[in-house]
Amino acid sequence: MQLIKSLFCWHGVDNRQRFIIISIICFVTFIFLTVSLINHKLSSMLLLLFCSAIYLFTTQRRLNDAKLKNQLSIISTTSFIITGLITIFFYDLVSYWLLLLPLLPALFILTYPSQGQKPYIFGYHGPVDLSDLQQTTKVNSHTSRRVEPTMHSININQPSNNESQYSAPAENSKYNPSTTSNINQAENSKQSRFDLGETIRLTLLSHNNSRLIFAAISFVLLLALIISMMTNRSPTAEIYPEKISEAPKSTNSFQHSITLPDNFSIMMSSSNGIVINWQADVNSNQEGWTLATATGDKNCENIAFDKGEAIRPFSVSVIDSDYYAYFSPLDTKTLLQNIAFKNKFSLCGYNFSLKGSQATLGKSNFYANLIEY
Repeated sequence: MQLIKSLFCWHGVDNRQRFIIISIICFVTFIFLTVSLINHKLSSMLLLLFCSAIYLFTTQRRLNDAKLKNQLSIISTTSFIITGLITIFFYDLVSYWLLLLPLLPALFILTYPSQGQKPYIFGYHGPVDLSDLQQTTKVNSHTSRRVEPTMHSININQPSNNESQYSAPAENSKYNPSTTSNINQAENSKQSRFDLGETIRLTLLSHNNSRLIFAAISFVLLLALIISMMTNRSPTAEIYPEKISEAPKSTNSFQHSITLPDNFSIMMSSSNGIVINWQADVNSNQEGWTLATATGDKNCENIAFDKGEAIRPFSVSVIDSDYYAYFSPLDTKTLLQNIAFKNKFSLCGYNFSLKGSQATLGKSNFYANLIEY
């Protein structure tokens, strides 16, 4: 409990090791948990707030340890919050490479050495008492000491009075040149020690190198942003034609069929994709449009919602005078959200009203669980 309490301490100090460990844990926790909460924006924001709070406290304690200005903690935490919000709301355009931005001020703060000698406990020193965490180790070390046998309350290994009054010969206290030389060498080695982080920071921030380093960092971040945008781009037209199998010709494989107010139905295919069905004025069975060859009725290329992004089906077929538009399982939630909350859509030249669709979907135990309100 005390260890957790120390994470939210404002007036204590953290050494370098504790600071960087806590910072990396905050970043990694946010990345991994956000992946599972990508469709739950509020939960992701609460997670970001929690991680940024811990990051703010450890940054402030690190600044206290190095005796630096408090403004650096605000700058570092603000960059973490901004990049976290961008990652949450623009997940399709950016990736977690953007979290390199808040990592840079953390590495900068890490280069400053501790000021003064402090009795750290697990890298922390401050008003929260962590000494109990070391008590077990101390008790074990005391109990492991050997107890010498005694006779009549006198330790047989204890030196006698004559031995305790023994003094070294006078010549041992004389001036010894070799001893003095060793002491001087030890003092010179202590003075010659340098702090690696301090040296790196001073080198990078020198007048000659600062502009070059700033340009290099900007280039790397810009390159990472471009790469993330390219890798996260949806490869609709390039991948689907090779991997999409032919749409099923039988309607027996459909599940969870439900009819909406404007006389069209939605159902789930065997591949867990949405299928939209409505009655047509075509008598013969035919392939209306297919993504595999990009041929057929051009009006069936997209389902267009009002004030929404068009979604492309991978196949539209006419079976027994009914249209069946098959969509990818990747678009299931997006389709349901649009059908529930938009006003209308058009497909294959037919216009459909979505008035009352939200209430109808809400009555279905299956579809209601897939819609986010």
